[in-house]
Amino acid sequence: MKKNLYGIFILALLCLTIGCGKQDILKKIELNDNKCEIKSELDTHGGFLGDGDYFAKIKCSKINYNKLSKNWKKLPLSDSLNQVTQIKKCNDKDCKNIYERFSIPSIENGYYYFLNKQAKSKNKYDDTNLNDKTSLNFILAIMDMDTNIIYYYELDT
Repeated sequence: MKKNLYGIFILALLCLTIGCGKQDILKKIELNDNKCEIKSELDTHGGFLGDGDYFAKIKCSKINYNKLSKNWKKLPLSDSLNQVTQIKKCNDKDCKNIYERFSIPSIENGYYYFLNKQAKSKNKYDDTNLNDKTSLNFILAIMDMDTNIIYYYELDT
């Protein structure tokens, strides 16, 4: 019984610190009121500092594009975000950028959302000096208007 309570406590604590599921993701990218479902996800966060990345492919039944917050911007991505998405992450088998690792197709008709999670960020929605940082902590969501799919990516280094 004590082990079960301990496990529940740890799970609740994790949910409070890193968030839990679809509703937390939608809240982070200002899409709280949309009906969406996570189709796939991958989380590499681990260790004491929690470095790693999280990816989710989210299918929405309908998105009201007229009600997107001002923090959603029309594609294409800015130059600094293009540079970040092209960074290769390597393992024993290969080196792939974000698009290759998570099978994100080329999207021309859509929006993107960027949130800088750096503590000293003056404007958390501005990616201008993103590549000048010693570490990267951000959220990038890319929305495909043709398929109503959102590709959510969160990086903590």
